[in-house]
Amino acid sequence: MTQRIHAVWRLTRFQEYAFFVVITTLLGAAAGQGSLGWPLLVVLIANWLAVGFAFMVNDVEDAPDDAMTPAKAKRNPVSSGDLSPRFAWLLSFMVAFGAMILYASQGWGPFVAGLACMVLAYLYSSRRVRLKATPVADLASHALLLAGLQFLAAYLTFEGGTVPQWASPLALVLAISLYGQLFNELRDFDGDLKAGINHTASMLGRRAAHFLMMVWLLIGLASAVVSILIVRLIPVWVILLTVALAALLSWRRLPKGLHAQSTIERHRPFQKPVEIAAAIALLAWFAGPWAPSLISRIAMATPW
Repeated sequence: MTQRIHAVWRLTRFQEYAFFVVITTLLGAAAGQGSLGWPLLVVLIANWLAVGFAFMVNDVEDAPDDAMTPAKAKRNPVSSGDLSPRFAWLLSFMVAFGAMILYASQGWGPFVAGLACMVLAYLYSSRRVRLKATPVADLASHALLLAGLQFLAAYLTFEGGTVPQWASPLALVLAISLYGQLFNELRDFDGDLKAGINHTASMLGRRAAHFLMMVWLLIGLASAVVSILIVRLIPVWVILLTVALAALLSWRRLPKGLHAQSTIERHRPFQKPVEIAAAIALLAWFAGPWAPSLISRIAMATPW
């Protein structure tokens, strides 16, 4: 039983997207003038489930290919035989159903955004369509599926912000997602070529794809600057906290990054620390107004 539960957990691959979904959801909520409360928690859980569905479908559909590579076969519980394809599909659609119920509880806007996410999640990995192996469509679907639609679901849960308040943070999460997709394609470039996988990086070539990846990163950074200094959506202290936490989490990886021979190897050690740091800083921002009340209640309930 324990082994089966562990296999189900592996299928969700929750640790790979947990923090990034926090970022996209909280930025969407901030753009919609939302605050910490049940609606935000519900849409965050819905977004986690939606992205989880995408990763689960990907593993089920990629199981035959992953079985040919020992490392991937060990990670993928369907390839390793720990879960049957039928059971994995059942789990995937149960997760999708749970997400849709939560989205629907927040209104039509989040429901439509969530439904679009579910459809894209299936088309992205389905062997009948396989958007992830279609140049240009791989980038567009990845950006919407793993960033834009989560942002919109959270924003539409509150709908309190103006166009300038949501445009720049939406551009931020889309650009970073596009950067991430090209990073992954360049990281797996040689293996994908051998496997005959066709995507944007393989169509453009390594050099052009690298240039485009850096362009999206710069667009993301520019959008962050606009969100902080012009729109004033994100307080400066949140960024300073993100930088401090990222430095604390990644200082041991600094020598490896500085001595790396390629941009991919230089960026890789710092991506997850920055992601974790940004999620924690945004959570601290949202919890800030709520913290004094909680501290007061704890103090009143604590016998001295």
